Amino acid sequence: MHFFNKLIDSVFRRDTLHSAARRAGYVSDQNGIRNRYLRESGNWQSHLQNTRDFIIAAARQAEQHRSVAVLGSGWLYDVPLDELSQMFSSVVLVDIVHPEAVKIRAGRMPNVRLVEADLTGGAVQHAMQAKTFAQFAEWLPSARPALNFGDFDLVVSVNLLNQLDIILCDYLQRHFGVDDAELLTVRRTVQQQHINWLPAGRTCLITDYRQIDIPLDGSPKTETQLVFADMPEKPPVREWEWLFDTNQRYSEKNNTIFKVMAICF
Repeated sequence: MHFFNKLIDSVFRRDTLHSAARRAGYVSDQNGIRNRYLRESGNWQSHLQNTRDFIIAAARQAEQHRSVAVLGSGWLYDVPLDELSQMFSSVVLVDIVHPEAVKIRAGRMPNVRLVEADLTGGAVQHAMQAKTFAQFAEWLPSARPALNFGDFDLVVSVNLLNQLDIILCDYLQRHFGVDDAELLTVRRTVQQQHINWLPAGRTCLITDYRQIDIPLDGSPKTETQLVFADMPEKPPVREWEWLFDTNQRYSEKNNTIFKVMAICF
């Protein structure tokens, strides 16, 4: 009976997470990433290859190769899954929802496991449950990591840090009319919590940190800050630019480039 109750509880929590992810917009956003990739695949290849190469290099430097967790695994466009599965005894892919194609691919690899978890530490589900923004804001500092990241020999946060707050803040703004100053506090808190939860000496972090919009009419380009947390003091090991959108679907009348940093700490 105890096992049966645990099984029911696990299914309930998974279904609750799926429901929250869908309501908040994570599922539609994930599909949007796939569609943008299909439109922009040629422009994305340099960024994706830089990301995969950096992850492989970090994996080679790991002191042990028992287990690796990839946070924000998504469609695996930027994840060198084959190489990681050969280098580590266990590979754990973590995201709020896993696409069916990823489930099929991972199912063919005996040492790859999928975990569906809210990497904001429960902020997505709490936003769904909150009656007011004040109620959500009061809870947010008590967020806790979805997994014990210290259990892994390497933790890879892959193009995730800036994404953690975007959909969450869009939901808060739609439902509670939150102003920019309140949203900035949420962004900074969610991002800082993520960095603080990553294990020292065993982390590979890759994130876009500035957005460059280049108007088609020849007007001066603009830059927008995307990361508001205090980054580790160690400087980025690598930086590059990601030609993200050339169809003006992300920023109207602009081509969009992201500046990306990659760091091990």
